[in-house]
Amino acid sequence: MSAAMIVALGTLLGQTTYDLNFQGILTDIQGNCINNEQFDLLVQLRPESEQEVLFEFRSSTKTDEEGWFGYPINDISRHIMEDGKISKTVVIRMEFLPNDNTKWIKDGDDFMVTYKVEPVEVDNSIQLKITRMEGSELVVHKENHLFAFKDQYPFAYLTGGFLITDNPPVGNQSIADLRQWLTPDDSDEDGAASRGVKGGFPAGGYYKKN
Repeated sequence: MSAAMIVALGTLLGQTTYDLNFQGILTDIQGNCINNEQFDLLVQLRPESEQEVLFEFRSSTKTDEEGWFGYPINDISRHIMEDGKISKTVVIRMEFLPNDNTKWIKDGDDFMVTYKVEPVEVDNSIQLKITRMEGSELVVHKENHLFAFKDQYPFAYLTGGFLITDNPPVGNQSIADLRQWLTPDDSDEDGAASRGVKGGFPAGGYYKKN
C-alpha cells in the first residue's frame, strides 16, 4: 500500500447505496485508555463550503472496557453522489461534549475533530480520500466490498478510522479488524509494526502471513 492514501472506488461505482462506519478509541494525555466513560457526541455531515447540515445526530455515548466507541452513517451515498457518480465533497464534524456523567472532560474542555471526504480523479477513474482538516491524509486499505481508512497521525485524545462498504451493514469482524489495525500492539517484537498487524488489515503494504 503506497503512501498516496487514496482508494479507488471501482467496485462502488454504479452502486447507489453504501454505508460508512467510524470507530475510535479515547485516551488521556498520558495515552491511557478512557474506558467506561460517558459523554455526548454530536456528529454532523456538511458540504465542504456551506453551513447546511446534511445529516446530524447527537447521542449520549459510552466507551467500552477498552475505550472504544463508534457510530454509522448509513447510506452516505445520497450525500456524495450526483447523477450516479461520486462527485461531492463532504465534511464529517465530530464534537465531544461533557454531560452530567462525564468525568473525563469538564464544561469548556470539549473538543472537535473534523474530516473531509472528497472524490478525486486519478487515471480517468474516480477515487476517494479522507483527510483530517489539520491536513493529514488517512492511510487506506482495500478489500472486496470494503475500504478502511486509518488516521495515522491521531488527534491528541482520539485515534480513529473509517469503514466504507457497498455491502452493508458493516460486519462485526470488519469492525474488530479496524480496531486492531488502529491499535499499536506493544507485545509485538521490535519492527513488527512495519510488517503488519493482527487482524484483517495490513500496515505498510504488507499482509500478515498465516
